[in-house]
Amino acid sequence: MEALCLLMCAAGVGGATWCLVGGVPGRHASGWLRRTAQRQLRSLCLVMGGLPPARRLFASPAWQEVGDAVAPLLERQGIEVDQDEACSLVLLASIVGCGLLAAASQSLLGAVVGVLAVAVAVPLWDSSRRRARQRALVDEMPEVFRTLAMALASGETLTQAIEYVGVHEQGHAGKAFARSALRLRCGSSTEEAMEGLAAELDAPGVGLLTTALIISQRTGSPLRELFQSSARLVERQGELERLLAVKTAQVRLSVRIVCLLPAVIVGVLSLISVDFQHGLATPAGTASVLVAATMDGLALLAIRSIMRGVL
Repeated sequence: MEALCLLMCAAGVGGATWCLVGGVPGRHASGWLRRTAQRQLRSLCLVMGGLPPARRLFASPAWQEVGDAVAPLLERQGIEVDQDEACSLVLLASIVGCGLLAAASQSLLGAVVGVLAVAVAVPLWDSSRRRARQRALVDEMPEVFRTLAMALASGETLTQAIEYVGVHEQGHAGKAFARSALRLRCGSSTEEAMEGLAAELDAPGVGLLTTALIISQRTGSPLRELFQSSARLVERQGELERLLAVKTAQVRLSVRIVCLLPAVIVGVLSLISVDFQHGLATPAGTASVLVAATMDGLALLAIRSIMRGVL
């Protein structure tokens, strides 16, 4: 029975979230009802986003990343929201989920588990998204070097070459070069534009690229061979990093399982087992969980320190 309640809770969370993002098909609900629900929901999000705790939460980089990711999804559903409203929707769905978990577990401990899950899941998702973006940027850099070499070798000016990269390259690198070209056309100096480019692109070879472009602007020296060689070196570095990731994948997966499995087990048992809830409510049970969590955290820090020293 408890397992059935948990499944119903999960289904309720999914259904509530689907409705919150406007996923109710038009054929099952009138357009007026949907627009009215969206207006009420927007008003609720505005009130929630105006609360001081919510403002501090939404100011964190992880939640800003959540807002940037959720807003386009809502726009594809016909709902235009800004970053704060998207974060408010996610927070509202999380509150609904915590309430359902508390109802399913018949204890406030379920809500606590839900809050902890959101508090851990958002930074982990943000970290994973940033790593994926960094890998994509590293993969883009060799082609960026080659495109710059071709543009400069064809006689284009620095501004024209940077603008060419911004137009023809996709992804984060292309957008950064497009903004740098706009700065140059608006009157910024070459040094200022290159400093802005280096600040936006955290990838191998960017420092060399910006320095070489500044020198080329001042002296007119050709950079085709330099950029082609840099492209080969950046490709080789990317291949080595991918090989290292493959070689250490099993170890990293084992570390994640060992560190996360105890927390997941405690959370699941807190939701489905009344006896475990009663034991956890005792001083001895609470102290045991806190000691275990502290030891798990220290072990994770030790592993990170060892891996940082090796890599």
